[in-house]
Amino acid sequence: MKKLVQLWFEGSRYGVAFLRPVRQQKSTVFRCERVNYRFTQLLEQTSEELTRTGNALVLPFDKADDLSGQLEAVLKDGDPRQGNYYLHKANRWVSLTILRMGRQLVLQVSESDKVSIADHYHGIGGPVNADQPNDLIELNQLLQAVVDSSPAGLSLLRPIYEDGQITDFRYLITNPQNSLITGCSQQTMLEKSLLTLFPHLLTNGIFAKLVDVVCTNVTLHFEMLDDIRNSQRWGSFTLLRVGGDVLFTIQDITRLKRTEADLRQANLNLEQRIAERTADLRQLSAFQQAILTYAGLGISATDSQGVIQLVNPALETLTGYQADELVGKRTPGFLREPSVHHRQVDQLRPLLDDQSLTDENTVMAYAKQYGFIRRENLIQTKSGQIIPVLSTVSGLYDDQNTLLGFVDIVTDISSLKSIEEALTKTQHRTDLAIKAGKLGIWEWNLLTDELILDEHFYAYFSFFEKGCLKHINDFLSLIHKADLALVNQTIESVRQGKSIADLSFRVYKPDTQTTYYLKVDGIRFEGEYDSVRRMIGVVIDQTSQRQAEHSLQESELRYRSLVDNLKEAVFQTDTFGMWTYLNPAWEEITGFSIAESLGTSFLEYVFPEDQKRNLELFEPLMARQKSYCRHEIRYVSKAGGYRWIEVFARVTVNEDNELTGTTGTLTDITERKLAEEALRESEQRFRAIAENLDELFWIRDSENLDVLYMNSAFERLSGISMAELYQNPRALLSIVPEEDQPLLIQAFRQPEPGTDFQFRARHQDGSLRYFHVRLFTMERGYGKQSGRIGVGTDITNVVENKRLLSESLEKERSLNTLKSQFISIASHQFRTPLTSIQSSIDLIQYYISKNNEFPFNNIIQKYTGQISQQITFLEELIMDTLTLSKLEEGKVQVNLQKTDLKTFIQDVIVSTFSNQADGRSVQQAMIGEPMAVWVDTKLMSHVLINLLANAFKFSSADPLLTVRYTPGSVFISVSDKGIGVPAHELPNLFSKFFRASNARQINGTGLGLAICREYMHLQQGHIEVNSEVGVGTTFTITIPIQN
Repeated sequence: MKKLVQLWFEGSRYGVAFLRPVRQQKSTVFRCERVNYRFTQLLEQTSEELTRTGNALVLPFDKADDLSGQLEAVLKDGDPRQGNYYLHKANRWVSLTILRMGRQLVLQVSESDKVSIADHYHGIGGPVNADQPNDLIELNQLLQAVVDSSPAGLSLLRPIYEDGQITDFRYLITNPQNSLITGCSQQTMLEKSLLTLFPHLLTNGIFAKLVDVVCTNVTLHFEMLDDIRNSQRWGSFTLLRVGGDVLFTIQDITRLKRTEADLRQANLNLEQRIAERTADLRQLSAFQQAILTYAGLGISATDSQGVIQLVNPALETLTGYQADELVGKRTPGFLREPSVHHRQVDQLRPLLDDQSLTDENTVMAYAKQYGFIRRENLIQTKSGQIIPVLSTVSGLYDDQNTLLGFVDIVTDISSLKSIEEALTKTQHRTDLAIKAGKLGIWEWNLLTDELILDEHFYAYFSFFEKGCLKHINDFLSLIHKADLALVNQTIESVRQGKSIADLSFRVYKPDTQTTYYLKVDGIRFEGEYDSVRRMIGVVIDQTSQRQAEHSLQESELRYRSLVDNLKEAVFQTDTFGMWTYLNPAWEEITGFSIAESLGTSFLEYVFPEDQKRNLELFEPLMARQKSYCRHEIRYVSKAGGYRWIEVFARVTVNEDNELTGTTGTLTDITERKLAEEALRESEQRFRAIAENLDELFWIRDSENLDVLYMNSAFERLSGISMAELYQNPRALLSIVPEEDQPLLIQAFRQPEPGTDFQFRARHQDGSLRYFHVRLFTMERGYGKQSGRIGVGTDITNVVENKRLLSESLEKERSLNTLKSQFISIASHQFRTPLTSIQSSIDLIQYYISKNNEFPFNNIIQKYTGQISQQITFLEELIMDTLTLSKLEEGKVQVNLQKTDLKTFIQDVIVSTFSNQADGRSVQQAMIGEPMAVWVDTKLMSHVLINLLANAFKFSSADPLLTVRYTPGSVFISVSDKGIGVPAHELPNLFSKFFRASNARQINGTGLGLAICREYMHLQQGHIEVNSEVGVGTTFTITIPIQN
C-alpha cells in the first residue's frame, strides 16, 4: 500500500501537498510537510520554500484570506472542500481541493478552465458534490484504501431478507483490526452471519440501526458502551450505506472515553486550583531555578553563536569544570571527545542545505533546520575521563519565533551503556546458543494463523524452501499422517489458552520421500486485554538424534542377537565368582540351564581335577595383578564327562574404578583338542609311512627352495646324507644334470598346485635314474600357502620298459606293413588260379551235361560241386581278409547319408533273400514312429546281409528282423531259432577267425562278425549278441538318431 501511494504521489498529474496543523496560543497554523513536483510547478515555488521549518504555509492565491478558516473547517468536520483560485504570479486559474487524512490535510491542485467572477470571489465552498471529476473520485478511493489500513475495524455487511424483512446480515469484507477488536478470525466472520456471531446486537439496538441505514440511506455515527470480548468497552460506530450494503466501522475508544472523563475531572480540579496556582506563579521561578540547579541532567545554554551562557551544577559535576571556566569562553563542542565529535560533524554535514559549515556551526545549523538533534556522544572531563552521554540540542525561540540560542541537555548513560553491553553479550550468547543448538525461531499469529520464520530456521532446516511456510496450514500439510491428530490437538489447546507448547512430531517431504523428526517449544504472549495474540518459540531438528536412537536400538538388537547366537558362552560374574549373566551357548556347551546356573559359583562347573589350577589362575585376576587371563580348562557336562573349554576373562570396574567382577567368554574346544590329538597320531603315522616309502617325499618352503623335510629314501636314491641336505638345501640340484636343472627350478617356483614333471638324477655311484615328480600346495587357511609337498617316484624301470615297448611297437608296425603287402599280393595270386580252376570246373560240368551217357557223370558232378564250394569259400575268405586289412589300415571310407530304414531294409531283403531254395523268407516287425537315420548304406547292407545269412545258415525256421524306433536311437534286431552259441563263448564271438564249438561242421570264415562290428563302429553305432544254446540267437544293432 505504501508503494502504491508513493507511486501515485510522485506520478500524479495533480499537485499534492501534505499539511500538518500546529496549535498556537489562539489559532492553528498549517505547515507544509511534503509536496510533489507538480505542486511546486503549478505554484511556481520551490519545495524548500514551501516546506521551510517553522513557517506557516502561505499560498499565493487571490482572496486567500479565508483559506485558514476553510482548512480548520475540514480539519474539524472531515468534509472535503473544493474551489477555484486565481494565481497572479502565474496568471492562471487553479482548482483547489482540501481533504482530511487522519490528523493531516491534503491539498490537491490542478489547472482549471476559465471561471466566472462569481467563482473567483466564491473561493472554496462547501463539501464536494458527486459531480466531481473521476480523477478526484479515484484519489478519494486510493486515500480510502490507505485509511482501510488504519487501526479501525471495518466490515461490509449485506442484508439477509426473509419475507421482505431484513433478518440478518452476512459479512462481505472484514479486516484484521476488526478480528482483533471482536476476537473472531476473519475466516469465521466470513463464514457466519452477524447475529450468529453477535446475537446481543439485537438487544443493544445496533441491529436496528443497521436496518435503518439500509432503509433510509442515512449515515449514522454514534458512540456507545457495548459488550466487546466479554467486557464493557466504548466503541465509536459509523454506519454508511454503500449501494445495498452497509459499511460498518468500529473503533475501540475506551481509552479515549476514560481520558475524557479524566480530563473533565481534571478541569474541575483545575478550576478549583486556578486560584491556588495563581498564588504559586511566583514560586515557579524558584522551582525553575531549583530544577536547573538540582536536576540530575547536565544542562548548558548558549547564545545564537554557540557560546555557553549558562551551566547547571549537574554539568559542573559531570565534566569537572566550574561555570566560570565555561560561560562566555567555550562552546559545547569543547566538552566533546574530539575524534567522536569530528566524526559526528562529518555525518551531519551532508544533511544540511549549506554543506560548507564546520564544527559547531554544523551542529547549530542542523538543530535550526530539523528542530533538534539527539546523538549519543562522549564527554571528556577536565581530568581526561571519557563519559558516554545522550546529548539533545534544541533551539530557544521567543514569542516572535526569533532564535535566542540553544539548549544542550546531556544525560550520563554510563550505566545504560553497561546494560547495553551486557545485553549485547547476552544477545551474542543467545545467537551462539541458537547456532550451537541449531535452533529455528518461529512466531505464530494466533488471530491470522500467519507464520514468521527467522533466517536461522531456513539455514538449519534446509529441507524447507525459503518462504514456503507462511501460514499454519502450510505447515500442517507437511505433518506426518500418524502425528497430525496430536499436532491439531496441541494447536487447539493453545487456542483454548494453553500458554506453553511442547511437541515432538514428524514431517514428511513427498518430493524427496524423506521423513524428518522435529521438536517444537513455544510460549504465548498475552495481548493488551488478555487476548492471545501470538506464540513464539524454537524448533529443533531431532532427525539425527532419532536416527541415532533407532540405530542404537538396532545395534542393541543385533548385539543381543549376536550374543544369543554365539557358539561361545558369554558370562559375567561378581567379585565372589558367582554367575550373574550367561548367554544361551552356556546351555549348549555344558547342558546346565541358565536358570539353575545363575547365582552359583563358576568353580562348581570346573572339572574337579582342574579346580585348584583354575583357582590359581582366577585369584591374580581378582587381585588386579593382571587385567585378563586366558587358559584352557575342563568343565563338567550335565550329560556326564567333561568338555575342554578355553576361558578368556577380564575384570570389570565401575565409574570409581572399583572392582565389580569379571566378564569374558567360554569357548568349547573339545573338538579342537580331539583334532589335535588326532593330528599328533596322524603325524606319527605319516612319519612312519614316509620313512618306509620307496619314493622320495619332501616338504619345502613356499618362498624359497629350502627343504623342510625329506624322507630317508633320498639317501638310498641319491647317495647324499640327510644331514648334508638339511645343511645345504641346494644339494638336491647338485645331483641333477645341468640340462634338467632349469626345469626343476621352474617347477619348484611355480605357485600352481598339482604340478607334474620329470627329471633325471645321478647317483653318487654314477648311475642315472629317472624320477616323476608331483607337487602339491599346503595351505594354512585363508588361501595362503605354507609350503609345497613333493613326491618323487623312481621311474627308471618304466622308462626302460617304455623304450623297449617303443622298439617293439616299431617292429610290429613293420610286420603289419609286410602283412598288408602279403595279403594284397596273396589275394591277387590266389584269385588267378581259383578263377582258372572255377573256369575248368564250369567246362567239365558243361560237357558232362552234354553227354548224359558218360558212366562217371554222377561222381564227376559230385566232386566238381565240392570243388566249387571250396573255391567260393576261399574267395569269401580272401575278401574278408582284405576287408579286415583295410579296416586295420584305416582305408575304409565312410559316407553317412540320411536314410529311410524301412525302404532300405526292404530293398536288401528283396535283392538278396527273396528266392530261397527251401522257400523260407525274412519276417519283419516295425515298432515306433519311423524316422530317417544317418548310415553308410554300403556298410549297413553288408552287416544286414551277413546277419540274415547266418540266421538262414544256423536255423531251419524263418529269421525275424525287428526295427524299433526310440527318441534317441534306432534298434535293429535279427533273431533266429537255431542252434545257439554256448554262453562261455559269447565274449569271443566277434573275434577274428573265431567259430563256436557247435558250428564248426558248418562252413564259415570266422571273420564276418568281426567285420560287422568294425563297420558299426565306423557308423558310430554298435552291435550286441544274446544267445542260448538250442533256443536261438539275437543280434541287436544300435544306431543313434543324431550320429
